[in-house]
Amino acid sequence: MKALDEMNEDQVKALVGAGYRTVDDLRDVTVDELVTIAGLEADLAQRVAQELPSFKHKDFSAEFKHLLAVRKRHGKPWFKRDDYEKKKKLSSSWRKPRGLFNKMRRGFPDKGAVVQVGYGAPTAIRGFHPSGFEEALVNCLADLEEVQPDQAVRIGRTVGARKKEIILERAFAKGLKVLNPRAKRRPLEEEEQTSGRLTEESE
Repeated sequence: MKALDEMNEDQVKALVGAGYRTVDDLRDVTVDELVTIAGLEADLAQRVAQELPSFKHKDFSAEFKHLLAVRKRHGKPWFKRDDYEKKKKLSSSWRKPRGLFNKMRRGFPDKGAVVQVGYGAPTAIRGFHPSGFEEALVNCLADLEEVQPDQAVRIGRTVGARKKEIILERAFAKGLKVLNPRAKRRPLEEEEQTSGRLTEESE
């Protein structure tokens, strides 16, 4: 978006701080809200509102959309390890049954589904997010610079709230799609209380 490129850093921070954490959040925003919340000039706010309805992160072909729909309808079962519930130390994550007389390996229906050819997603969209984007994991600003326009940003779970705000602002300015922008930031007072409590405990 050309109008998005004309926003300065303070205007982007104001929008992200007001809850418009991605470009998609601006779909239903009015010109008056852009002027009052972000401090945009009326002319710039008007162009942003005009460009948003036609803005797309990526154009998908009809075949690609069809494959995504096929994968969504695909009734893949939840594959579980055989007899995992009999011992507490065993997890339910899939393990191939290898016993000579194992009923799951032999195909007994009541023992659950076995991983085999036919359950996989179409090769063309394997590993893609349901929105159709290829995910790019971002843990720092340097990772964000390598993200391509046709990729979607997924912010790492170990990224702190303050750094996540900065990453969101940069991604917003570049017009990138962010898959997990909704983590709530704790108030500054609460963060200071927590840090003070940890300091007292360490002493």
